[in-house]
Amino acid sequence: MQQASLLTARSALGPPARVTRPAPAGDLRWLTAVAVVFTACLLASAIAAPGLGWDETVYVSQVDPHTPAAFFSAPRARGVTFLLAPVAALTTSATVLHCYLAVLSGAALLLTLCIWRRVLPAPVPALGGALFAGLWVTLFYGGQAMPNLWVGYAALAATGCFLRAVRQPPRQLAPRRDWRAAAGLAAAVAVAALMRPTDAIWLAVPLCAAALCVPSWWRPAVLLALPAGLALGCAPWVVEAYLSYGGLLARLQRAGQIQGGLGWHLTFDDHARALQGKTLCRPCHLSWEHPVTAVWWLVLPLAVAGAVWAALRAREPRGGLHGYGPADRSGARHPLGLAPIRPGSLGPDLDDPPSGGGQHGRGPTWPLVRLSDPRGPLHRYGPAPVVLPALAGLCLAAPYLLTVDYAAPRFLLPAYALLMMPAAWFLYWLTLLPRRRHAWAVAVLVLVLLSHEVIQLTVWHTMVRSTARAQAGIERVATALRAAGVRPPCVVSGEEAVRVAYRAGCASRQPDGHDASITPAGLARLGARRPVAVVVAGGQRPPAYARGWRRVTLPPVPGFGRPAAYVSSPRKR
Repeated sequence: MQQASLLTARSALGPPARVTRPAPAGDLRWLTAVAVVFTACLLASAIAAPGLGWDETVYVSQVDPHTPAAFFSAPRARGVTFLLAPVAALTTSATVLHCYLAVLSGAALLLTLCIWRRVLPAPVPALGGALFAGLWVTLFYGGQAMPNLWVGYAALAATGCFLRAVRQPPRQLAPRRDWRAAAGLAAAVAVAALMRPTDAIWLAVPLCAAALCVPSWWRPAVLLALPAGLALGCAPWVVEAYLSYGGLLARLQRAGQIQGGLGWHLTFDDHARALQGKTLCRPCHLSWEHPVTAVWWLVLPLAVAGAVWAALRAREPRGGLHGYGPADRSGARHPLGLAPIRPGSLGPDLDDPPSGGGQHGRGPTWPLVRLSDPRGPLHRYGPAPVVLPALAGLCLAAPYLLTVDYAAPRFLLPAYALLMMPAAWFLYWLTLLPRRRHAWAVAVLVLVLLSHEVIQLTVWHTMVRSTARAQAGIERVATALRAAGVRPPCVVSGEEAVRVAYRAGCASRQPDGHDASITPAGLARLGARRPVAVVVAGGQRPPAYARGWRRVTLPPVPGFGRPAAYVSSPRKR
């Protein structure tokens, strides 16, 4: 019985195949360069805007031992507080926290892209990472204590680990399961669930569906890793629901109410207008003065659709682009083209051993890796690395585009992280078209990408400057309140209560709204025992319980004009 060797088998169409690493080591330099430039931009932003945003203050206050914790509403999860805890134990300086998160974010980007360098051709992860990291939304939130970008990293890592975990090894080799990839999948899903449990569910749904719908992807490790990671990450949120919110259903209902009531709300236009530089569009009455900032947002779905089309239909010379596209050798169809993964497969013509190889000339096929083309195959795992992130990205974007009646650009960061990979693959595929006819198109593509990045950097720079001005205004207000006698133990309510209270060392309490944690009567009684300040925007009247309190004029704050505070006079004991 004669058995062919992977190292000596010859294809009828070419020279001997060589099996080596699927990704060249040189591409790691490009991935590192993207991560380093991204980290440098985040560090510059951390120094330019040395303060905390409203949501950041809520998360940081949970781990600050010197300041009362702000109200933690039902939709929030504890993942960000876990992320901040190691540094917050030493210092809660906003600049130090932002620098810490900037370095951590750059490292997470590099680690995530390294997972994909084994799945897609070398230039694609670097290009996809650059496109994602170059968005003003990513740059603005990259170093902030916010959960959305970390969900994006986790979603991208989970999808990459999933693709590596379900790959099919050569039949001649001893079957083994990539348990490391499965463990990475479980860890990534758990991180996403720690940050935002609902996003993690929308991430797990397409991955579970793919694992169940494609028979060759039935892996015990994968089918166990997805629910295990989801359960592990959601456990703190579920336990807290029963301890503090009256149960899981009660917390979900309250979270829906805070989101404005989930229902059928088409907010595509709101998200497009918010890309002009609006962190929260609620209600979104923003005029569309700079539509050029949303051009990429309108082009992205077209690029993803083009990538899926090209991955399912394109062909390489001397063999298929992938041996298992929409149909395999037997003609069987597979859902969404997600067919058995075989690393390095070059198509039916190149998978067959030479006559006389195998067992009596009819040995089983195996993947051959051909390196005679320096570009390598357009992708090594069939169409799945293009189709699956596109599907998962759409699932993550759907709830925010269809069910939430307001827009915040950060909500779609996980979807952008996933969709940029097929979009980058499509751009890479365009550069491989015949150069004689399409050289001008490649030049235009480069110019368009550079113009796009200039626009993103411009919006990011404007956002950082406006944020720095707002943070300086909050600091001036907190200083004025301390000078007016509002010092710990104290309470702040009203406009920007969370940030002002944190900067002044006070507790924040709201008698109404989403963060209602005290009644007006309770706040009035509290004012008789300790200093209580109610901050109102310029021109507004104070609430009834505070009209007899001392009025303090505050420095101007962008967006609120010249606010005022009404400060109680506690009785002396």
